[in-house]
Amino acid sequence: MECEPLCNGIRAFYLEKSMRVRINGEDLPIVSLITVAALIAQRKVRPETVVVEHNGVILARDKWKAVVLKENDTLEILSFVGGG
Repeated sequence: MECEPLCNGIRAFYLEKSMRVRINGEDLPIVSLITVAALIAQRKVRPETVVVEHNGVILARDKWKAVVLKENDTLEILSFVGGG
């Protein structure tokens, strides 16, 4: 089939550019080389309203830009809920 080299190239491009992480208990594909800060922005989450746990450790907000996610990382994005 003539498409085979092209199709394989396209498939390889997308496989190399994405990875899977567990976010709030759900395995999701995300873009490779993304920081926690970029992921929070991409998900349209207001940073001041959440706490992020990365691989079981609470991550200080000032570290979000420095932490690049890796394949199979685990994130819990916990929202503050007011009430009374």
